[in-house]
Amino acid sequence: MDRRGHILFVDAFDSFANNIVGLLEKSLHVQVTVVRIDDEDVAGDLNTVLKSFDAVVVGPGPGHPSIPTDVGLINKLWALQNADILPILGICLGFQSLALAHGADVTRLERPRHGIVSKVSHNGSDIFENLGDLHATQYHSLRVDISKDCHIDCSSPSVYWQPTEACPSLRPLAWDVNDDVNGPILMALQHTEKPFWGVQFHPESICTSKEGARMIQNWWRLANAWSFSERRNEARIQFLGITLNDTNSSHGLDTTKNCTHPVSHLAQELQSIIGTREPLLRWAKHPAERVSPVDLCEVLGMHRDEIVMLDSQGHKSGRFSILGIVIPGKTMKLTYNAWNRTLRYGFRISEEFVMNLDSIDQVWPILQEALDLHDPSRQQGRSHTSNESGGAYRTGLDCSIAGSRPLECPFWGGFMGYISYEAGLESIQVELHESCAYSRVPDLNFAFIHRSIVIDHATNQIYVQSLLPDDWTWILDVGMAIDGLISRLKLNSTRVSQPLTSITKEAFERSAAEHAGLETRLRLARIEKPDESQYRAKVLDCQKALSAGDSYELCLTDETEIRIPRLDYKPLNPWSLYKKLRRKNPAPFGSFLRLSNAVVVGSSPERFLNWDRSGHCEFRPIKGTVKKSAEMTKEQAHKILNSSKEQAENLMIVDLIRHDLSGVIGAANCTVSKLMVIEEYETVYQLVSVIEGQLPSDTSDYDSPRGLDVLKASLPPGSMTGAPKKRSCELLRDIEQRPRGIYSGVLGYMDIGGGGDFSVVIRSAVHGPTCSADRSADDTWFIGAGGAVTIQSTDEAEFLEMEVKAMSALTTFQPERE
Repeated sequence: MDRRGHILFVDAFDSFANNIVGLLEKSLHVQVTVVRIDDEDVAGDLNTVLKSFDAVVVGPGPGHPSIPTDVGLINKLWALQNADILPILGICLGFQSLALAHGADVTRLERPRHGIVSKVSHNGSDIFENLGDLHATQYHSLRVDISKDCHIDCSSPSVYWQPTEACPSLRPLAWDVNDDVNGPILMALQHTEKPFWGVQFHPESICTSKEGARMIQNWWRLANAWSFSERRNEARIQFLGITLNDTNSSHGLDTTKNCTHPVSHLAQELQSIIGTREPLLRWAKHPAERVSPVDLCEVLGMHRDEIVMLDSQGHKSGRFSILGIVIPGKTMKLTYNAWNRTLRYGFRISEEFVMNLDSIDQVWPILQEALDLHDPSRQQGRSHTSNESGGAYRTGLDCSIAGSRPLECPFWGGFMGYISYEAGLESIQVELHESCAYSRVPDLNFAFIHRSIVIDHATNQIYVQSLLPDDWTWILDVGMAIDGLISRLKLNSTRVSQPLTSITKEAFERSAAEHAGLETRLRLARIEKPDESQYRAKVLDCQKALSAGDSYELCLTDETEIRIPRLDYKPLNPWSLYKKLRRKNPAPFGSFLRLSNAVVVGSSPERFLNWDRSGHCEFRPIKGTVKKSAEMTKEQAHKILNSSKEQAENLMIVDLIRHDLSGVIGAANCTVSKLMVIEEYETVYQLVSVIEGQLPSDTSDYDSPRGLDVLKASLPPGSMTGAPKKRSCELLRDIEQRPRGIYSGVLGYMDIGGGGDFSVVIRSAVHGPTCSADRSADDTWFIGAGGAVTIQSTDEAEFLEMEVKAMSALTTFQPERE
């Protein structure tokens, strides 16, 4: 029998809860069970449930401890009597709730402390025994007042460390005396008679010093000592009445194993394309010196069709570019609408399968099943081509390639597309704004790619790949086109000092005419930007919510609308627009997507999530932006990005992403390899962090978490929401009152070999179908932009930051001087 300690963690819908669970597991070597504050089964029989546990930790969360819905079952813990009492530690909201239940006031700080790292002053007693200097992260808008109307004399130590007349059962243990605006802030306390403790700060934060973990160990030692003295350990029983999950319920993996009907049907449809043979990746490799994906797309004539192109745009931080080729009648396309929860998939629109689902959770297993079906690791090293047409020659090629895979190539085929912001909202049970009912852009939009071309810009290699039987002719034809393209590029480079991006004189003239046509159209564009007064008012609304304790940070956004008249009933050529964006604002995660009536022209600097075939995961959140200009030196930009406001923004998102990732793979498997590093891009300086994790290496165990589990648990991107994520998204929905759509979502691929890579859809322009049937109606494009509002923000600065970010993509729509 497992004799480890057993702790019940009460989650108040916070976005740092999994980090606390990880800290408890690592520091105390205990088993932790998580319940939510609204768990009616636990609340209904709390005394019996608690008999299974050695102690309880009450976590942080949004709101105020006096509001019943914000604390749920927490108040029942402080009312425990006699034999039902057990050691309890409250953190942040848990600390405030403990204090409120025992006579203290909980009031608003004059200036909230969100993402602030400060020294905690303690007297070295109780849970702070033998601790050195403790620097801790704070995320709170409220303060605990145990003196009530009494004046706190900051110079009197006795006031700090003794209970007050107003709250005789609460003894102060620590204070923050470094805030000139708020004055001394109570940071920790203990109940004088019961084994109840509380801390206002966050011991689990990445920026809290190691003394935070030592404080947790001290608490556990004192908790066990109390239990031993009260003989509680002898009375503990094994509880079997109610089943509790040992993980955060929002990150459970059960939904990945259910919904067998839609999974099996889509799998059968995809199976019909490859037949009954084992999956086989057919591929060839070619040199790729100076070849860009744009050149390749145009040479192969793919830029006029549906396609998903992920383009590193020649950026120093980018390595691979991927062309996902959509084949009419053979490429399975899948869309999902989050408003009416309708899933559609098929090879042709006329033969689409339509399903009404209960939730988006039923979609993820469909995607995973299709990927597993084509996993080339199932190849047995033998050819299964005897039933294929094409003769001995193609059977020979299949035999030569069977069992061999380009391991250095990150994508062999699979799903390419995007997940909208609203799809992410549904995944965390946030109701959508009513305006989403009128959106005609899919919230999930993927194509299952059988044919792909991957360019490795670091090694100058091109991989031409197909999962389709009898497809060597296509692979060889593309190879010849690549060879011809390289030859012409080399010829051009000997004639001029710089290589031409267009291949022939005719192509150059055609490109020039195309660009001239684009500029003519753009001169007719009508651009409607967000109203400054309205946006600044929304910033102030965000700060009201921050002051109330409902959020630590809110990523407010708005959108610019560009209307372009059609000429001769023809819309603007998005490919021309993409080439201009690529030239003006190159970034490592560029994208051109034309799929299922949606178009994305993107130049994103931000990777959301990458996971490779070995299970290594990486997030690269960006928070903190400074625009480049003649007046803005690199030193000035570094000074701004190292300010407390910018650092706090980034820190909050790092802690949030650690929570998301830990909920899937466990905190022990998560690390922060870069914390708030300044990176330079074409038009801005940005503050970047890197969070990494490791999935189980045994992918044959289908109950083990996969990369797709990390993806769905992390939506929508924390850098586009705020924290705590769920409450923040609800606040932003009510403040923005519009769907964000593809903007703020993620775009990328899921590879059949087990990898995946998604960027955040920012610095991008989006076009979708309109409700108008008038072919002469304007083309409408949207550019979303925004920024993280904190309590240190100013409404003017936030508006200017939003404009700077929007301009990265909006510059593309501004006509160049003649």
